[in-house]
Amino acid sequence: MAVTDPDQGTAGDRAAAWMTRRLSSMVTVYVTVGLSVLWMVLGARGLLGFDPYPYPVLLFVGNVVQLLLIFVILVGQRTLSAAGERRSQQTYDDAQAILRECHRLQAHIDEQARMLNRAAAPRDRLDPCDTAPILIAPPVALEPAVAGPNRRIAAWLVQWLGSTAAVVWTAVIVFGWMALALAGVIPDPYPFPFLLFCSSLAQLVFMFLIMVGQDVLGEASDRRVIQTADHTAVVLQQCRHLRQHLVAQDELILSLVASLPDDGGGAPAPRTPDGLPAATRRAT
Repeated sequence: MAVTDPDQGTAGDRAAAWMTRRLSSMVTVYVTVGLSVLWMVLGARGLLGFDPYPYPVLLFVGNVVQLLLIFVILVGQRTLSAAGERRSQQTYDDAQAILRECHRLQAHIDEQARMLNRAAAPRDRLDPCDTAPILIAPPVALEPAVAGPNRRIAAWLVQWLGSTAAVVWTAVIVFGWMALALAGVIPDPYPFPFLLFCSSLAQLVFMFLIMVGQDVLGEASDRRVIQTADHTAVVLQQCRHLRQHLVAQDELILSLVASLPDDGGGAPAPRTPDGLPAATRRAT
């Protein structure tokens, strides 16, 4: 069985996975809070005064970082969904392999049953074990049929926004806007209030998209759990079916052995007090 690699995908997916592993810890929370408080204290007018209240530089940097982290979260959701589909396909392949082995064992049991039936009485003969091949449904990577147009639109947005291209385009737009504003081409001087307004509005919309994505991921996970349980039940049913026929064969073998005449051929040879067989002692 192959192990699912969580970092499969493009370089952007691997970068997002690396950032998620590094940033998803309480240490990141403590560092962020500490740096923010330190910045506000040092930037106040009474101290260094480089970023006084309402801390425009801190708000701008935090806004840009939040926007990029939202895209990282969207990439992570898409990566998790793809990893879940790969695991579902892997589970399906493993179940198919087990069923193929069960079918081979079934053929062997049928062959042994035919040989035993030659020596068994008509009332004791075994029934054939052969059954129709058991088929299991392959994993379905589609949205459920009950999904409405709004959910499909949200799923499409999550799929598109959770891509490396979306991150690149966002970075180009943000830094391009800043460069044009500093050059005086766009009437949005530092600290870029209109850019911050648009970024905050986009983050609000993206937050709702993330919630929709979590809902979709939860539904997909539930479907995979049900599908895996169905596959396990099919394999377990087949194994129990084979075990019943093996037990029936064992009972028939025991009955055939018990019906054989006991001529003493299987009894151990008598031994003399010194431990040698009696026939050997007489020969010596």
